[in-house]
Amino acid sequence: MPPVISVQALSKSFGRYSILEDCSLEISEGEVYGLVGLNGAGKTTLIRLLLGVLKADRGVLSVLGGDPWSHDASLHRRMGVVLEHDGFWGNLTFEQNMKIFAAAKGIAWKDAARYMEEHWSRTSLYKNKKAVKFISRGQRMQCALCRAFLGWPSVYFFDEPAVALDVDAYDHFKNLVAAARGRGAAFLISSHQLNAIDDLCDRAGMLHDKRLAELPRGAGGRNGGELWSIEADQKAEWAEVIKSVCGSEPSWNNGEWRFEVQDSARAIPAVIKRLVEAGCGIHKAAPVQNEFSETIRNEYRRKAAPDSGGRAP
Repeated sequence: MPPVISVQALSKSFGRYSILEDCSLEISEGEVYGLVGLNGAGKTTLIRLLLGVLKADRGVLSVLGGDPWSHDASLHRRMGVVLEHDGFWGNLTFEQNMKIFAAAKGIAWKDAARYMEEHWSRTSLYKNKKAVKFISRGQRMQCALCRAFLGWPSVYFFDEPAVALDVDAYDHFKNLVAAARGRGAAFLISSHQLNAIDDLCDRAGMLHDKRLAELPRGAGGRNGGELWSIEADQKAEWAEVIKSVCGSEPSWNNGEWRFEVQDSARAIPAVIKRLVEAGCGIHKAAPVQNEFSETIRNEYRRKAAPDSGGRAP
């Protein structure tokens, strides 16, 4: 089966400024791909190329087997899109906006209303009668997501879709992604929110120095060791114990210490023993599993190092 999104040797410049060079990417049916990179790396440019908003200088790209630059309306109706600018008419209500977009997609309003009733009636957005310009930033993002999933498109392009979503709205978004994947849809999600990349994506790639590089999913440390976490109180004494046993500087965030271990079979029992003897109450100790975020952070640090020619994130 051909990929839903295919990019081969893609390059794009604006005047004398080269943004993307020789980028390649394939995303298959039912797959969610996370796109990361520092500000200005070219993530939004890549999405705009795939939407047909920009034309590539070189290379071949296709979406659902078609050329997005052809501006074929039937192709664009099969896309769900969330960009920085939501494109809503501020003086109209959410429902009035949705009627316009449903008509543009060729979806009968009764079918659009059924979709909204089934998937959005439990949200605060559903019965909101305010003009869109008067609702919160988080509610505007929910409007954009509601429009994106309207008609259950075959491919989705999301640029920071989780920005400003509260806990309930984010969980609702994850459920919609899962439902669309179950229908065979493919996703390209660009985000600086690494928890969203961890939660949603099967694969991830980083744009840096005009090129796209696939990232491994895992929890490897900066020095090639294994990453572990220990849930415990934040106390400088515990950091010293972890460092003395494991040889790496631990970090503390959200109730847990994270650190790198070269020989976990030896070091983890030893560090737990030392911590308990020192009076530390340990709630949980476990390897950090199935995350892109640590790999991404390590790549950011490596590329920002003075000898790498990178910039600090």
